[in-house]
Amino acid sequence: MKIKPVIEGPCVIVPASPVIPRLSEAGGTRLKVLLYILSDPEFDSESAAEALNITLKSFNAAIEYWMRAGAIECEGFEKKAKQKKESALLSDGADGTNVTVKRPRPVARASELPRYSTEQIAAYVEEHNIGDLLSACQQYMGKMFTTAEVETVVGLLDYLKLEPEYIMLLFAHCEKMNKKSLRYVEKLAIGLFDKDILGYEELDSHLNAIEAAAQMDKPLRDLFGIGRRALTKKEKEAFETWVGKWALPMALIERAYEVTVENTGNASVPYCNAVLQRWYESGYKSIEEVEAAMAEYKHDKDGSKDKKGSFDEDDFFEAALRRSYGQGFDS
Repeated sequence: MKIKPVIEGPCVIVPASPVIPRLSEAGGTRLKVLLYILSDPEFDSESAAEALNITLKSFNAAIEYWMRAGAIECEGFEKKAKQKKESALLSDGADGTNVTVKRPRPVARASELPRYSTEQIAAYVEEHNIGDLLSACQQYMGKMFTTAEVETVVGLLDYLKLEPEYIMLLFAHCEKMNKKSLRYVEKLAIGLFDKDILGYEELDSHLNAIEAAAQMDKPLRDLFGIGRRALTKKEKEAFETWVGKWALPMALIERAYEVTVENTGNASVPYCNAVLQRWYESGYKSIEEVEAAMAEYKHDKDGSKDKKGSFDEDDFFEAALRRSYGQGFDS
């Protein structure tokens, strides 16, 4: 198939090398922003966000994404902390005409979506034809949604500007985790938005890490003697990284735990994380690879002219930690 562009006016030049490989993960919002700013290099962020009907935060996040990707350079770009009020086109539901209504003001708590009236919810559902999305989300939750629950889905689409595929992946994850509350979905989505996890691929990778860590939750708790208490933020992130992002086997984690206890005298998750990170960055992803590296270190040390004694296993790991984290590492 051959496609020939119809050129009747100014063209937008898109740098293919950094953009095309990222089409699958960039998502609609980022691509809209890229096309807009390439067509108007002297854009005003607030006006551009309003023109694209997205939040200023989403607009700025997209700019930063393409800057990191090397697709654009943007001199003097500063991410603004405060977002201006925006407006969206919604059908009034009466005579079918479009009217401009102010986007609902966010509630006092930043962890919640804004509220919508029943008329706004009905108008959005009808205008944007989200019936199939709602049906899929209801199947994942195993129930018919109330108006308040439909409001949550509308907020994810309208306020956070999340893609339908992204939202469906969120609901699929919640089903796997047996989290059947729309409030949980809302908190999860806002947390991901704040972390700038906005693309489908990066969301899929992030959720896979969470799911993998959840399966290993009990063995890891037992290993570190955590019990039933809630994990700290650092503990949770460490477990998700080990099991999900790095896909490390339990045997390797147990070996790092042994090193941690031998070197610190306690079950320190941060110290263990430092050990595992050093191994991972050195390419060691199995217990066999670590043991081989230890054996090589022992051989090199025993064969050195200035050796001071027999191989000390702690030296090997302490040296590795010092190279990455410095002498002042605090467990």
